[in-house]
Amino acid sequence: MPKHTANAWVPRTIEAALSAPPPALQLFPVWLLLGPRQVGKTSVLVRCAGSDRQYVNLDDLAVRARANADPALFARDLRPPLLIDEIQYAPALLSAVKVLADAKPGPGAVWITGSQSFEVMRGVQETLAGRVALLELQGLADEERQPRPATPDDVFASVLRSRFPALHRVDDVDARELYLDGYVRTYLERDVRELLGVQKRREFERFVRLCALRTGQLVNYDDLGRDAGVSATTAKEWLAVLADSFLVMLVPPWHANASKRLVKSHKLYFLDAGLAAWLSGWRTLDQVRYGPQAGALLETHVLAQIVAALRHRAREARVHFWRDRDGREVDFLVETRSGTLPIEVKVGTPSGLAPLARIREPSWRDGLVVSLLQRPGETAACTADWTAISLADLPYWLLGTTASTEGNGA
Repeated sequence: MPKHTANAWVPRTIEAALSAPPPALQLFPVWLLLGPRQVGKTSVLVRCAGSDRQYVNLDDLAVRARANADPALFARDLRPPLLIDEIQYAPALLSAVKVLADAKPGPGAVWITGSQSFEVMRGVQETLAGRVALLELQGLADEERQPRPATPDDVFASVLRSRFPALHRVDDVDARELYLDGYVRTYLERDVRELLGVQKRREFERFVRLCALRTGQLVNYDDLGRDAGVSATTAKEWLAVLADSFLVMLVPPWHANASKRLVKSHKLYFLDAGLAAWLSGWRTLDQVRYGPQAGALLETHVLAQIVAALRHRAREARVHFWRDRDGREVDFLVETRSGTLPIEVKVGTPSGLAPLARIREPSWRDGLVVSLLQRPGETAACTADWTAISLADLPYWLLGTTASTEGNGA
């Protein structure tokens, strides 16, 4: 195993699921950890792995070449417990993983990482069906930062830094600029062109920036394609590429009652509001907090916290939004074990909630208003069925726990 440098390590929530797996994970011999690049997938697994776990790094060009030149020969040296990093570079090794899994080596005997959902999942579905548990690691969540963001300035500073662990304590604008520029260039050149076959690099880069400017908005493929200089069909294909790369999430509308006049388009969200802000041209805290995208960036950031709170605990993150053609809207509807949880996001004082009381569905729980003006650990009643909470407390409300009991993985 490679050595793990712990001097700047930020503990990740998913470590609990890997070290003390819940019953669902114990059913599978193979655990596949997916997620965007540079969010710490390998570091987390190395930190949680025992010293006896064999490590295969397919990011290493020489190792990758040997694996692809003769997968059968390469696989002869593989043994559990095993960690294969960046499996999308040698998908033929999945057949060897299947052989190891069929020998019933025990839960989590084989760990795999991947940064491209489409390429990895196509091979997994064909080869490892019924043998693999899917996990996901996103960038840093606010609950993983120390100290946790508490004030409005803290939250927007967290947005500005982005969710990349390497930028966790970086305030220097030039350093952040260099890192994010390198990340986007690597993504465009290495992943989009080499792995996913997108050849129109300049048009695709413009498309990515246009998506960043539209985070939190309904998807309109005709508008996206026109502004990017491509067809609506190509825009739809490219947006799927961004989703497969874990850069964006398409949130579907709520369909509990088809007779209502619901908007049927999905909403587009970046999974890193800081990356979206950088791609949109915002570089300072004032631009992010007070600029024209402030509300959309905060909403984007809150969605990322919802997804991380659930997926980093090996739970599904089923998120919808509610909006009708009269403009009434609920930002997020999150399916939890105790019902569907409505969530509204407010930069300032919670207001405008009274009309929402008339659109509640029977399966909905009382709603939450995530307000930047709410102090951590305190709540405020907005209406009879809407409660204002701080963003810092959102994970506990999603999980039905408190700050003092959440560490047990309830």
